[in-house]
Amino acid sequence: MSSSNPKRILIVRFSSIGDIVLTFPVVAAIKSLYPDCKIDYVTKLNFKVLLEGCPAIDEVFLLEDSLQALRRKINLAQYDAILDLHNNLRTRLLFGFHLKRVFRFPKNNLEKWLLTTFKIFPKQRKHVVERYLSTLSGLESNWKIDTANNSYTIPSSAQFDIQARFDLAPKTYVAIAIGAQFATKRLPTDMLIELVKKIDGSVLLLGGKEDQAASSAILDACKGQHLVSAVGLTNIHESAWLVKNARTLLTHDTGLMHIGASFEVTLHVIWGNTIRDFGMYPYRLEQEEVYHYEVADLPCRPCSKIGHQSCPKGHFECMRKQDLTGIAAAMNQASATPR
Repeated sequence: MSSSNPKRILIVRFSSIGDIVLTFPVVAAIKSLYPDCKIDYVTKLNFKVLLEGCPAIDEVFLLEDSLQALRRKINLAQYDAILDLHNNLRTRLLFGFHLKRVFRFPKNNLEKWLLTTFKIFPKQRKHVVERYLSTLSGLESNWKIDTANNSYTIPSSAQFDIQARFDLAPKTYVAIAIGAQFATKRLPTDMLIELVKKIDGSVLLLGGKEDQAASSAILDACKGQHLVSAVGLTNIHESAWLVKNARTLLTHDTGLMHIGASFEVTLHVIWGNTIRDFGMYPYRLEQEEVYHYEVADLPCRPCSKIGHQSCPKGHFECMRKQDLTGIAAAMNQASATPR
């Protein structure tokens, strides 16, 4: 990449929520170096709305029909650099003969395979954001990663009166993100019920429409508590607003975990089949106010870098053996501590 001031840079990340949110620090880094540089982005249609959380992005191109149709929409010749933060076969086909200006982040697939197959851990844990940022190595090296300024911005249209809508005062409730894309990354519903019953104070459930059955079961089983559900009732930015205004966030390894890391909210993360050594843990440089819960010394863990819809071994001990009493105690203590 040329060391001269780039005029336009293209970033590519097709999916998913957490992965895309973790590209926002790259946008912030580019803007800190080159305030006048235009930054465009390529993603899937499903994630277009998510990019509203990064207002520094100038133009968004969508992968809808085919790579050929997408290529016709983009004038690749206008870009001083193309940052391929997805790095798969489709992105390689997309850029064709523009290799001199394409910079791809290291996916470390061999390390991940050794970790899931032989449980050989990497010598050093490296966050995926650091690997994303490594694509900027051709730029000036005299810059620092700054997380003081939030890299995720909640659109004003998603900032609503929480008290009026959900009867909850900001910074008084515990938010629980009950979902995850894969079943092996989330607590079973019966365990969520048991955990919610152990939590003091007001609790707000978060999730998508696919989590509504679990939400209903939790509400029915915990009628004696001040429990409110926003599951299926809020979009991603409204959910982020509820997370930002929570006292504490309990989450699995999922998109809201990465969004929550952008705010000054204590995070409690429950890990199932995935582990932090994949580099997808909350992005806070000092890991302040982040608490991790996992079942240690399971010979089958991690079983996948992403997840499964059922435990390959059938026992699901990475979740079934979680210390719910200890998790609730830690959350109650964090919720009771003045900030």
